[in-house]
Amino acid sequence: MIPIISKKIIKPSSPTPSTQRWHNLSLIDQVVDNLYMPFVFFYSNHQVATIPKHQFSEFLTNSLSKTLASYYPWAGSLINNATIECDDHGAEFFEVEINSSMNEVIHNPDLTFPKGLSWGYLSSSTSGVLIVVQLSHFECGGIALSLCMSHKVGDACSAYFFLRDWARLTREPKLALSPPYFVQDSLMPSIPFDVPLFPLLLSQKRKDVFKRGSFSLNPR
Repeated sequence: MIPIISKKIIKPSSPTPSTQRWHNLSLIDQVVDNLYMPFVFFYSNHQVATIPKHQFSEFLTNSLSKTLASYYPWAGSLINNATIECDDHGAEFFEVEINSSMNEVIHNPDLTFPKGLSWGYLSSSTSGVLIVVQLSHFECGGIALSLCMSHKVGDACSAYFFLRDWARLTREPKLALSPPYFVQDSLMPSIPFDVPLFPLLLSQKRKDVFKRGSFSLNPR
C-alpha cells in the first residue's frame, strides 16, 4: 500500500445555483456502467524543477476548484442511474510519495492507480465520488498526475475539455472560462430503469486489453 501524504475533498470555488441542482443523464449515460476512466500524465524532473515541491498541490487544488465551478455536475453525487444531484460534494484529491523511479512506475499500473484507493468500479449507483485525482511524487523528482472520471458524467471527449480547462486555469489562475454546455437528456431522454444496462449486454466471460503509448517531445 502506497503511503498517502494527504487526502482532500476539493469543492467548487463557487456554489452551484439552486436552479442547476439536478442534472439529468441521457440514455447513453444511463446505459454506461458505473466505472472510472483512468488518465495519467508523467512529468520528468527537468519539466517541473522550477516549481517547489510543496506548491504542486496548492496550484492543482486551487485550479481544480475553479474548474469544478464550471463543470459542476462532476462535483455532484450520483443519486440513481439517471440523475446527478449537483450538491457540490466535490472531488477527491490524494497526494502520495512513491519510493520508486518514474520508469518503474510507468511499467507498473498498480503504482499509478494503487489498489485500495477510489479507482476502478463504483460498487453501486449511489457510492463513490465522480472525480478522483492523485498527485504522485517520485524519488527522481518527477511527478505523475492521475485522474479517474466516472463514465456516468462524460466520455473521453468531455474528459479532454475538462483536463484542458484545468490546465489553462493552472497556468492562468485569473482566466475566465467559457462554461461548457451540458446537453443532458434533451436529445436522448433516459428511461425509468434504475439498473445499469451495459453489464446485461455482456457475458460473464470477458477479456480486457491494456495498451500504452509513449510519445517523445523531441520529434526526429
